[in-house]
Amino acid sequence: MTVLHFSQASRVDNKRLDLVLASASPRRREMLEMLRVPFRAVKSDYAEHNNAHSAPSALVMQHARQKAAAAGSRLRTGIVLGADTLVYCGRALFGKPADMADAHRMLRALQGKNHFVYTGIALLDVARGQWLVDYVRTRVSMRALTDAEIARYFSLVNPLDKAGAYAIQEAGGLIIDRIDGCYYNVLGFPVAKVDDMLKEWGHTLFTGK
Repeated sequence: MTVLHFSQASRVDNKRLDLVLASASPRRREMLEMLRVPFRAVKSDYAEHNNAHSAPSALVMQHARQKAAAAGSRLRTGIVLGADTLVYCGRALFGKPADMADAHRMLRALQGKNHFVYTGIALLDVARGQWLVDYVRTRVSMRALTDAEIARYFSLVNPLDKAGAYAIQEAGGLIIDRIDGCYYNVLGFPVAKVDDMLKEWGHTLFTGK
């Protein structure tokens, strides 16, 4: 998979990582906190628009880049991390449901089928004006579900802040048969990919450098 360079990214000294998370996602915050990586969180005001005519890989990278750019415009230094996750099934894109009726519609459309979870990752070095942008794709096989089973799942999980109206880490074993690819991508934060991208600039999540 090719990393897109919006400007030439050279390696930098392995100094301490000043990471800025351009996301209000509690799961992405929790992942960084679990890794004990120091970071600042800056909510992006970028409004996502899911164009069904765009390739899902291009769309999640565009969203991630715009989120990072919106947050980075208010900063002078730091490496801003933007991320965006979408579910793709057939020719349909699924973001976060608008309401519970929309959540039921999404899960009915996904049940009993294979679909793909795409997450775009964008890194912006604010001081240098340099970008790294890439994406990860994971195939998910969902079990066949009745309307009653979907209702029961929603009694356990709040689907409204989740792409595709489900969360693999929250009672996901009830509805997901198997996955092929990165588990953490289905969570919305492919940690290994983020670390690989940071290493291009001399940083790593292993030590928070």
